[in-house]
Amino acid sequence: MKKIFFAIIAAVLVLSSCGKDFLERAPKLAQSDVLTLSTYDGLNLSTAGAYAPLSSTSWYGAHFILDNEMATGNGKRWGIIYDKYESGRYKDEYSVLYTPGSTSPLWSAAYYAISAANNVINAIDAEGAEFDASEQDLKNLKAECLFIRALSHFDLVRVYAMPYNYTADHSHYGVPYIYKSDSEAKPARETVGKVYENIITDLLDAEKLIDKDYVRQGVKDPKATVTLPAIQALLARAYLYSEQWQNAADYAAKVIGNKDYKLWTSDEIKDAAVYKQDVPKDGEVIFQIYNGLSQTYGTGNETVWGMTSYVGYGDCGVGMDLVNLYEDADVRKTLYSPDEDGNAMFTLKYFGKGLGALDATNVIVLRLSEMYLIRAEAVINGASGYSAVEDLNAIANSRGATPQNATKDGVFTENQKEFGWEAHLWFDLARTGRPMTRTDISGEVPTRIEAGDYRWAKPLPRREFTVNPNLKPQNDGYPEE
Repeated sequence: MKKIFFAIIAAVLVLSSCGKDFLERAPKLAQSDVLTLSTYDGLNLSTAGAYAPLSSTSWYGAHFILDNEMATGNGKRWGIIYDKYESGRYKDEYSVLYTPGSTSPLWSAAYYAISAANNVINAIDAEGAEFDASEQDLKNLKAECLFIRALSHFDLVRVYAMPYNYTADHSHYGVPYIYKSDSEAKPARETVGKVYENIITDLLDAEKLIDKDYVRQGVKDPKATVTLPAIQALLARAYLYSEQWQNAADYAAKVIGNKDYKLWTSDEIKDAAVYKQDVPKDGEVIFQIYNGLSQTYGTGNETVWGMTSYVGYGDCGVGMDLVNLYEDADVRKTLYSPDEDGNAMFTLKYFGKGLGALDATNVIVLRLSEMYLIRAEAVINGASGYSAVEDLNAIANSRGATPQNATKDGVFTENQKEFGWEAHLWFDLARTGRPMTRTDISGEVPTRIEAGDYRWAKPLPRREFTVNPNLKPQNDGYPEE
């Protein structure tokens, strides 16, 4: 991890690019950033490299999923009961114990991606810049990088800041919003309100720029790259989190109306068949992180696959608080399974594709069912033009479940059942002002964390305060070191 994250250049990022299973063409490695970003080919390869940090174990490759699931009733450390699953990892996450010296590793990975995206954006926008490419080709690259920049800041503000509605005017500390890489810069934290405003601006700009049919060329998995529906889906989520209900509903509706996507059927979901796909051709996936055996971060026991699999380390199991939510007829219940001894429970969402002994699994970031539930929640909170009842019924009917009532509690419960082990619950609890409660636990861990508790926002890494005196701590709840 670098102490000054803003100095990272895209020419370095492409070194850990998306792997030959994702990109058919290898990036150039031995060039300066100025030379790399002076040609369209260099811009294109550097844009591909900006995706790389998303698959790291600091982000969607492990910690982002595992940190948040283990802090709720969705997770359980079965290794305390059965020693075979006790490698010693994710103890603090399960106990919700963080300090500035031991916090989420997302900070460096996300700002790494932001720096790479900014280098491409700034090169395209530079006065007098000329490239051997059409104007639309350049717009598509810029749109990709705007999406990556927006997603990075979105995940950062969710992890390191209190939820949007923590203060009435959203003026509490967020994270620095970075538009230009500068090794000398020492940016202060924006307010949470400003961070969400900037995220939405970036995504609206990306939506205007990208060709409606654009799909990155030379990739194995088109769903693992930025497209117009991915931009619109992230806009729907950002509007939901910032409580702009009508906009959230309208953008969710844009994705729902796209004929390229359809809700999975019960047969497709059963036993996690859709989660074991290598490259999905249709269905719900809008944007995901592709992982394969040739990936830099794609395999190993410390990835999300290894930590949630009883054939890996298995430190991160499933709590019965989640399993008991499902009716027997609900096909989503088959997404959670006991180990070979019939004891500990694990999710099958990351059980691997059958590629090898150290397997890999894609990590879904945005999918269609979320759009139905975003629209339902937005309607319940005042958006018009749509039916929350119909949206909730659409999800339940495709899962073999009894529909939830069209209430705030009903849509929350459906979210919990639909997105178990997809890193939604912790953030849904925070933004809706609910406490975290859990009953199926092992060891000495908190069974309840009240809304507004300091632990909803993880502390910034201690090293960042050392290099940037303009950063201020979120609160004084975390113990000093």
